[in-house]
Amino acid sequence: MLVSSQFAYLSNRSTTQALITLIESIKNLINGETIGAVFFDISDAFGSVNRCRLLYKLDKDFGICGKLFLHIRSFLDHRQARLKMNNIFCQWIDSDIGTSAGTQLGPLLFVTYLHDVPRCISPKFADDLVALAAGANPEEVEKKLQFASDQLARWVKREEMQINV
Repeated sequence: MLVSSQFAYLSNRSTTQALITLIESIKNLINGETIGAVFFDISDAFGSVNRCRLLYKLDKDFGICGKLFLHIRSFLDHRQARLKMNNIFCQWIDSDIGTSAGTQLGPLLFVTYLHDVPRCISPKFADDLVALAAGANPEEVEKKLQFASDQLARWVKREEMQINV
């Protein structure tokens, strides 16, 4: 199942709702405490999804199998892409990674791929992620945010993605 902290490419989930969730989370943390946030962006997010890992997650985490699984695998196999600029098209190139962001299925597959980002990272809007922390002092907040950053760094490494620094 997709976690409720994802706000992109899903029915009745918008940028506005993501921001309201973030603001409400901050309001709930305010009790005379120090609050901090770290915002993350995944580099070339749609284009860097490992398709084998995605198919593994669809099977193991979502139980997708049979004809639906084969349809999705077929959708991901033998993809090609090209650039268009000012009505000039480049040549087609083979595309072995990514979820084909320009398609209707691609973004849903992408948010599915991100379903297991550590829970300390929330909310998520496609590839834009947030870690929030509250504490009695800045040092405690820093420690919590560093923990969240380390958790995300491990996830990103395992999933063969990169954070846009």
